[in-house]
Amino acid sequence: MRYFATVISAVVLSACANITDSQYAAPSYPTSLDSCIDQLNAFKSEVKRQGVQDAQVVWDNRYPHLAFNRFSQAQLSKLETRNDQQQWLNYTASQAKSQRHAEYNNLIDKQHFELASLDYCADKLTQHSRFDTPFWQSLEQSPPTIDSSYEPWYRFFGVFPISKQVAKPAIENEKKRILDEFNQPTEGYSVTYAMAPDSATLSTHQIQRWFDNALVQSDFDWPQLSERQINQLLHHYAPVIEIESASLDDKPGRVEYSPHLQPEVNTNAPTIYLDHSYTEFHGKVYLQLNYSLWFANRTPESSFDPYAGAFDGVVLRLTLDHQGQPLVLDSIHHCGCYHMVFALQPQLVFRAQDDGIEKPLTFTKAMPVVASMLNVTLSHGEHMIKQVEWRSKQPSHARQLLPLHYDALRSIPTQKHYNKSLFDQRGFLLASERLERIYLWPFGVPSPGTMRQVGHHATAFIGERHFDDATVLEALLQPTSNEC
Repeated sequence: MRYFATVISAVVLSACANITDSQYAAPSYPTSLDSCIDQLNAFKSEVKRQGVQDAQVVWDNRYPHLAFNRFSQAQLSKLETRNDQQQWLNYTASQAKSQRHAEYNNLIDKQHFELASLDYCADKLTQHSRFDTPFWQSLEQSPPTIDSSYEPWYRFFGVFPISKQVAKPAIENEKKRILDEFNQPTEGYSVTYAMAPDSATLSTHQIQRWFDNALVQSDFDWPQLSERQINQLLHHYAPVIEIESASLDDKPGRVEYSPHLQPEVNTNAPTIYLDHSYTEFHGKVYLQLNYSLWFANRTPESSFDPYAGAFDGVVLRLTLDHQGQPLVLDSIHHCGCYHMVFALQPQLVFRAQDDGIEKPLTFTKAMPVVASMLNVTLSHGEHMIKQVEWRSKQPSHARQLLPLHYDALRSIPTQKHYNKSLFDQRGFLLASERLERIYLWPFGVPSPGTMRQVGHHATAFIGERHFDDATVLEALLQPTSNEC
């Protein structure tokens, strides 16, 4: 972000991220599962040897059939019933399966492993774990650890208490600039993009019935819908994206690898990447629909622009309430910068924020009765959200966005007859490094400005906040009624 350019003098530091297995004792599994445990652990060892670890979720060698993120780790202390445990186990096993498939596809040498056999072993361990008391006791006593995306020693050597005081006025000036440009008319030529409408039109009544049925099956208000239902919701609520277009940098595209194994964005294939997640909000768990756009570059605004460079992108995350209606929209760039939060229901109010942590930009855009489709406008060059409006139907002139699952970025085909993740073992897209990293290190964020994988988005320079913190919205918003 440009406001730090005059804040900190240039100092160059580098660091290595270490990946280690848990030091805590593993739960006791029956000897009949030894071969499966050995096979899964051997697979992970080979993954590490070939350097193709996926960083989106955390793998713990004590639980080789599961994988964890900030949400699932936070829910562990709330599993009070068998039904709670089954929901949580299904989710973490599914996360592990997605990671395992990506890593298997990215292995250059697969000769010692078969994916079907690995999945079979993981399923056997999952079934054993369902009603195994020692397994759940082990999780409770020594849960998996999710590392912070902040490096405390950066802040220590960067004299953070002084740095943040110097930076605060610059942060406020940058927020004012963004707010001043918000809701301004589009500049010049703009292009409207949208996903093709799903052939199966959803009604409000049908969506609510899905959520009602899912909540009946959950003891702690966690609506786990089917993959088909979530996919239909992703299509139903897909926002219309209007983008000011000054160059090819403003065309969203599909991420690919060149013949020389360099990542690039194919702007001839407008693409939107889809995924879902969950958040805890005042005692309930809510489904989130995630939409990601990727651009080839952030356009420089001058001959020396430390925030410009290869790759740029925006994440739009729509949180649905327990009736399946839009509750909150929030957004970041793929570097974790520019966190913006939109309250979409009138009973939501923003909470007073602690001065010790940087506050995101906040807005209220309550959904009208006659509209349910979001229209998001992005600026040219830096791809900043400058408008959020509601519309009742998709425009007929919109260019079609090809939907791909976000998992496609975890294993992209190359012309070398193997797949490769867009991200490295730390969850970074190294090809997107920015010059700002040279002077922003005192704020504790490794390589600020670099595009990151889900699970690694630090969204505040002052204080700490992760985009995927389990209660990130709860810390920002308060409902004035129980209708949410």
